[in-house]
Amino acid sequence: GINAEYMGIQFSQIRIMVKKFKWYPAEDEKKPFQRKSKAKKKPVATRKGLNPGVVCIVLSGRFRGKRVLFLRMLPSGLALVTGPYKVNGVPLRRMNPAYLLVTKTQVKPEAISKEADTIDDKYFAKAKEAKKKEEEKLFADTAAKAKVFPPEKKEKQGKIDQPILAVLDPLMKKYLATRFTLRNGMKPHELVFQLL
Repeated sequence: GINAEYMGIQFSQIRIMVKKFKWYPAEDEKKPFQRKSKAKKKPVATRKGLNPGVVCIVLSGRFRGKRVLFLRMLPSGLALVTGPYKVNGVPLRRMNPAYLLVTKTQVKPEAISKEADTIDDKYFAKAKEAKKKEEEKLFADTAAKAKVFPPEKKEKQGKIDQPILAVLDPLMKKYLATRFTLRNGMKPHELVFQLL
C-alpha cells in the first residue's frame, strides 16, 4: 500500500485514479434480435410468364405432376392455383412459385373469376381445436372422425371453377387431367410445354 505519513500527505488528499476500460462483448455472445419496425414491406414480385390462366406443372408436394391453373399471387408471396377440382381433383391451393413449372399453354384470362381476388391467406387458416385433457383423451372414441369440408369453401371453389370449366374444350380437359411424367426417350432440355 501507500505510506501516506512517510510521504507527508494526508489520506483525504490521496486519490487513486482508475483507468476506465470499455467493455467489449465476445463474438459468440448471443444478441437479442431487434426487428426494424420502420422497414417497409416490398410488393410481391410475380415470376416471369406466371400470368392468370397459365397452366403450370406442380413439381413438389401432394399434387406433384399435376397440371394446374394459376389464378394470382397472394400477399404472402405464394401462388393461388386450382385444378379445376372436377377435372383433376386439385382444389384451391397455395403453392410456392419455385415449385411450379410454367408452360406456354394458357386459358383465356377472362375465364378467371373476380371471386379469386377475394381469397387471401386467411382463407387457408386452420380452425383451432380445443385441447382436451389427458383424462378425456383416454376415454375418447378411438375411431377417427372424418373431416368435413366447410360448405362455404365448397361454394367458393364452385364459383371460381365454373367459368373456367365453361371455356375448356374436351382436349384441354384431357390435358389438364393427365399427370406429367418423364418416359423413355424424352429429353427434358428439348421439351416445349405447349398444347398445340
